[in-house]
Amino acid sequence: MVDLLKLTEEALEVVRDIVLESIKSGWGLKPRSIGAYGDRSYTFDLVAERTIIDIITEKLKNVAIISEELGVTGSGNPDYYVLIDPVDGSRNASRGIPIYSTTLVISKTMNSRDIIVGGVIDHVSGELYIGEKDGTVIASGGEPKLTNVRSLKDSYLIVCMGSIRDERYRKWTEKIISNSGFSSFLASTALEICYVIAGRVDGYVCLGPYLRPFDFLAPVFLLKLAGGTYRILTVEGVTEEVDLSAGKNFGVIAAPNDELAIEILNLKEDP
Repeated sequence: MVDLLKLTEEALEVVRDIVLESIKSGWGLKPRSIGAYGDRSYTFDLVAERTIIDIITEKLKNVAIISEELGVTGSGNPDYYVLIDPVDGSRNASRGIPIYSTTLVISKTMNSRDIIVGGVIDHVSGELYIGEKDGTVIASGGEPKLTNVRSLKDSYLIVCMGSIRDERYRKWTEKIISNSGFSSFLASTALEICYVIAGRVDGYVCLGPYLRPFDFLAPVFLLKLAGGTYRILTVEGVTEEVDLSAGKNFGVIAAPNDELAIEILNLKEDP
């Protein structure tokens, strides 16, 4: 039987080496086509995707792949569903900003409640965040270090800039930023949520529908395993689970505890 945790770790570590080499040598920085979900792809995106798919399918013969670049491919009746964001933070990587990652999820069904394994690797530092359902989380080589910050006024938050640009969420976002101790934005959702797990920040906030499942499902799965909490936001409200291949986008609030998450939610103005 295949050890899915080890397989995920292997895929993430191999893809990191290949992406870094492609960027260092320059050939990975060439712009390519538009990916399946509408974003500009670079050569390093496509190489990362192909590397992960090859490693996964060598060990798992009957899988469906859901990836940012290719869309949905593989078996129509799979044993596992594999969700991939080959490089989260491609724009950062292409401009030499050292904040980008790869995410990988393996699930028994298309529903996020059935995720078995999730992993995120920081390409620049090599830090790996990985965990298995009903197990523990390894966060950058050690245990998770969620903070005990329970009040917005004491918090250091990462806030998605799209929430400010969008008039529908601007007032809510401004309230969050005004009431927080400090806020920032790094443009790699997966790493930003992993920083909550590592205790580097106290929360991640993206209020509007700007994220696709492969952007956030791996890190929120790990956050929950580590004892933290999250809310997936839709235009209709809050949901706890999503379809891995969902064509629509979502928002996310990630926090070390319910108190902080609820305080953020409660700042929303009623229509």
